[in-house]
Amino acid sequence: MEASSKYYVPESYPAIASYEVVLALIEACETLGYRYHVGLTATTSSFYLAQGRPGYNNYKNSNTDNILPDLQKARVLNFEMEASHIFTLAQLYGLRAGAVCAVYANRISNEFAVKGEKEAIMAANYAIKILQEMDKEKEKKGKRYWFRRL
Repeated sequence: MEASSKYYVPESYPAIASYEVVLALIEACETLGYRYHVGLTATTSSFYLAQGRPGYNNYKNSNTDNILPDLQKARVLNFEMEASHIFTLAQLYGLRAGAVCAVYANRISNEFAVKGEKEAIMAANYAIKILQEMDKEKEKKGKRYWFRRL
């Protein structure tokens, strides 16, 4: 739902995180004892209007009136504004990418507060260490992909 990726790939191109990065983030959160969720994210080009909230002077376009319930039905857990483009570029350039997000808004309860920002930073940093360990193990075994019983 963001607009930048279409300048690189067709709009149907899947923006997905690297499974190794996802596994490293899960392990980091587990090791650090953090509460986390794993699932689908909707990347939008706007914090307000593209996510179905009114902007300045309460301006809102009706084309996003049902965006939240529609995405909930599709089991989307999160809104953010960068991940899909980062995932797309990483895939195009042969890199790994993932995302860990802090909570700024609970759209269900309409609460706005920053929660988990420091934890997201710590988890991302720890995940880098885990990725480095995965890479060393892959190199040692002469494998391209990491798997649990490598």
